[in-house]
Amino acid sequence: MFKFYLTIIFICLIICFNVFADTEYKYAGEFLNLGVGARALGMGGAFVAVADDGTTAYWSPAGLPYLKSKEVTFMYSQQFSNFVKTNFISYAHPTKNWGTFSISWLRVGVDDIPKTGFIDINGNLMQDFDDKNNNGIKDPDELYIERPVVVGSFDNIEDGVFLSYGFRINDHLSTGFNLKFIKQSLWIHNSSGFGADIGIISELFSGFKIGLNLQDVPKTNINWDLTGHKDEIPISAKVGVSYTGAITSLKSVVIASWSVDTKYDTTMHYGAEWFIMNTLAMRLGLDDGKLSAGAGFRIATFQVDYAFIGHDDIGNTHRL
Repeated sequence: MFKFYLTIIFICLIICFNVFADTEYKYAGEFLNLGVGARALGMGGAFVAVADDGTTAYWSPAGLPYLKSKEVTFMYSQQFSNFVKTNFISYAHPTKNWGTFSISWLRVGVDDIPKTGFIDINGNLMQDFDDKNNNGIKDPDELYIERPVVVGSFDNIEDGVFLSYGFRINDHLSTGFNLKFIKQSLWIHNSSGFGADIGIISELFSGFKIGLNLQDVPKTNINWDLTGHKDEIPISAKVGVSYTGAITSLKSVVIASWSVDTKYDTTMHYGAEWFIMNTLAMRLGLDDGKLSAGAGFRIATFQVDYAFIGHDDIGNTHRL
């Protein structure tokens, strides 16, 4: 049986490292890659093989069977000098005999984006030239206007809804599935599409897990109205390992994790968590070379997590 698990994992790794993204649509549906959960982000996003809390459907639906009770999870952040607002909420519902069900909603928005345009001499909104005779056609003596003015604003809103299910195949192997609905709104244009993810986690021995999340299987098509344009989110994979060990003398639990993401070539993630007396958590991680850190505090069934994510070019981010 152990050889069987290794064979499955080996095949998954082969699939993972042979996934090549279509560069034409490399950043389609990019908001789905921002990450969720202050705990996971504080660990550098190295969470695909940990996946044992209310955000697990996002990182790997195969982690849903590890949840022992119902969980509601919220996350909010304002990124990049407060321009980008991110909201996430999820509900996970374990059952006794039918696995674990989950529903999640990720919303990313940029509000009040200035809309520029050109005003002709009659005060009419137009495209890019001075329509002197107001015929709507650029005549030879009508010059292009070089300085547009702000004529209004619009929003860019992106929503992703995950319907998830995970179950145990046996004591050492679990799997799970996501059905995703994606909706985007940009000015007067809207798009929508459906996608699917497949996850698998194997606990090779006590505390040591290896996980895989194949995303957008086979490809996720996003269709835009009015223009007829179609984006494609190419298949990608996250694979990782984690080890959880107890330090009895300190009444604490330590997790060390690593994962790689094939979405953009190969992106490495490293993370660690130290949970003391089931109350206070300290976390540290590297997300593609960028430092992350975090902390958590638990009282009974209520837990608050905080994460700091550094970025050299577009500012630091705080997640709660």
